[in-house]
Amino acid sequence: MRQINELLRDSLNDASVSRSERRELKEIFPLIQGDRTALAKTRQLAFKLATEKIQETGNYKAMEWLEDVIKLLYSNEMSVKASSYFSPGKDCLNRICRFISETRQRIDICVFTITDNRITRKIEEALTKGIHIRIISDNTKSEDRGSDLDRLRGSGIECRFDKTSAHMHHKFAISDNDLLLNGSYNWTRSASTENNENILVSNNAKLVQSFQNEFNRLWGSLS
Repeated sequence: MRQINELLRDSLNDASVSRSERRELKEIFPLIQGDRTALAKTRQLAFKLATEKIQETGNYKAMEWLEDVIKLLYSNEMSVKASSYFSPGKDCLNRICRFISETRQRIDICVFTITDNRITRKIEEALTKGIHIRIISDNTKSEDRGSDLDRLRGSGIECRFDKTSAHMHHKFAISDNDLLLNGSYNWTRSASTENNENILVSNNAKLVQSFQNEFNRLWGSLS
């Protein structure tokens, strides 16, 4: 909230939201989307600052500034999207493949294992398109028969494995630092044909950043 406070106060100096200020607010407001308390506090702060500005200077342009800020604040809230998928069946598999195919620049993958060749091929296709790919997986599962992790590492993809006796049991991926895929679904054939599994895909910026931070923490610890 401190950064938001500073941005709003700086922006209100001339009672207008400049292009650069608009860009900064668009970057920081998504981090509180879904947090009703933070949204309410930010809205109250904007009203308080605008009211004080009018009382101190008589400049009613502060009301136009306030309107712009509120629009920016809630436009992010309205743009949050999430979808869920379940197995048995191909819904989870197809969404994972599309998630990979639609990545434009980078994808971080943190999964227990990968044995489904259909997913592996999508990852390899992404590599040929110049997508930057990082994979974290479980060290014991990487040695299993049918594991595609050695194949992916051999193709030039950066892979790191946990170094403990416990399992690295996450199953999530982040596309372009703005879309999260997470759930119980293992990236295996049995997950689509036999198991009751799920995945959730969301662009919620707060969730995306939380999982990105966890991926980066794990990645750094396994260097």
